[in-house]
Amino acid sequence: MDSTAHNVTVPLDGDGRMTVKLSPPPETVGLRIKAFLWRLLWPIRWPVSRFLWILSWLFRILQWICFGIHVAIDYVRLMYLDYTARPDDIFIVSYPRSGTTWLQMILYQLTTDGSMDFAHIAEKCPWFERSAISKRNLEKLPSPRVFKTHLPYIWLPKRRCRYIYVARNGKDVAWSFYQFYRSHFRYRGSFEQFFRLFMRGWVAWGSWFYHVRGYWKRRNDPRFLFLFYEDMVQDLEGAIRQIIQFCGLQIPEERIPEIVRRSSFEFMKQHEEKFDYAFELLVDQGIVPGRFLRKGQPGEGQQAFSPPLHEQFDRKYQRRLASVGFPLRTLPK
Repeated sequence: MDSTAHNVTVPLDGDGRMTVKLSPPPETVGLRIKAFLWRLLWPIRWPVSRFLWILSWLFRILQWICFGIHVAIDYVRLMYLDYTARPDDIFIVSYPRSGTTWLQMILYQLTTDGSMDFAHIAEKCPWFERSAISKRNLEKLPSPRVFKTHLPYIWLPKRRCRYIYVARNGKDVAWSFYQFYRSHFRYRGSFEQFFRLFMRGWVAWGSWFYHVRGYWKRRNDPRFLFLFYEDMVQDLEGAIRQIIQFCGLQIPEERIPEIVRRSSFEFMKQHEEKFDYAFELLVDQGIVPGRFLRKGQPGEGQQAFSPPLHEQFDRKYQRRLASVGFPLRTLPK
């Protein structure tokens, strides 16, 4: 038997049950030092823990700042050095969850033969500002090039191009964005908590009110076409014909019905993996598939609003958008 083994005693308690008691391990110099240090730090352990937690957050914030500077530098390089505008370039512009992907599909159908042999719509209609990070060569794209962007007007590359902006009722945007946060960003807060962030502009791509207001003021610029999501839902073919006229495209009349069919929500839902930018990351990140294209029904989000949320949104709408004549579209019931 190993001479270093500890003795084990097996006494019986008052009820006759066997209990096992092991002798403590032998003390070493290292253990004595650790025990001394622990007793020394015991009175200040909580302040030290808080200090290290704050220090960790400071470095995390510094990391975010450095990343932001890195993205800003790449975007400046893209906009002023790498991107050369063409007269037939078309920019699809919107605040997120407002119909951007829908317009991508429409413009793809109008500028190509409409085949669905691509892996993702970004191959045909890239995300402009993301090209600053992906380093994609935009010069290789055939004309007319179609880009999507969520940039506010102040950051938009202003060239001799065409810009199509689509706006959606802000209440529906807030609800759809909340669902997107849950399915793609793993957000676990309530809608009321998210709505407070949305109203303050503390969400990705900032304030909806600021974004829409910036483009609404340019609605009479001949380079801009301002569309409403709700109008597209009511009359998709009319919206497509409006886009054709604005872009100066030559589309045979016999192609219009097929373009309308392929631009429908039902058709796009059947090919959702071709539109969800996070599709390749679903398995690795645990993102729920089939949640990028939800229902697309105007007014759905407003049903989730409590009276106080309606009142809060309406007050800010009156102050920020109604004052410049922006109408809040709703579909008749």
